[in-house]
Amino acid sequence: MRIAFATLTLLALAACSQEPAVEQDSADDFANRIGQQQGGAVLDPSQPDPDAPNVAALAPPENANLTRLQQLGDIGGVNLGPRQGGCTFMVDSQEMIIAAGMNEPTLPGKAVVRVGDTLVMADAAPGGLASIKAGTTFTGEGFTVQVAPAAGEGQSRPANVVVTDAAGTSQDYSGNWNCA
Repeated sequence: MRIAFATLTLLALAACSQEPAVEQDSADDFANRIGQQQGGAVLDPSQPDPDAPNVAALAPPENANLTRLQQLGDIGGVNLGPRQGGCTFMVDSQEMIIAAGMNEPTLPGKAVVRVGDTLVMADAAPGGLASIKAGTTFTGEGFTVQVAPAAGEGQSRPANVVVTDAAGTSQDYSGNWNCA
């Protein structure tokens, strides 16, 4: 009786777990579903300039508001150098800063921000990854980014960021400092 019950249970489970085959999208269907159309991509509202390169410049564009951080968008071509970890500053669900460094206190860290529709590099003083995780100041051409996360060792902590330009104008941001 037990064997018959076990066999029926297994057959019932096997029958329930079988799903109808899912139809594969054609390439055009997939492109239309994710918002791309032949001949180019639809504008991505998370990136102010869809033609902006995904590599970082050493200097921001002329006349850019250096205190106004923009969502990073595609940073696939950004070289943060050798790294053993890093942190991301998030405002809501938008990545605004990505920083990285080595586990070596004599080495500086690097960060990338987007200002004036351009990805721009910024450097931290020596201190390595520990300094980045604890909060540090990054300096770019004509601006500084001071990251001040809440105390603690958590991977994600509330943080305040102050971006200041060479004229002393500053802008404050509140979000989370997420580190790995």
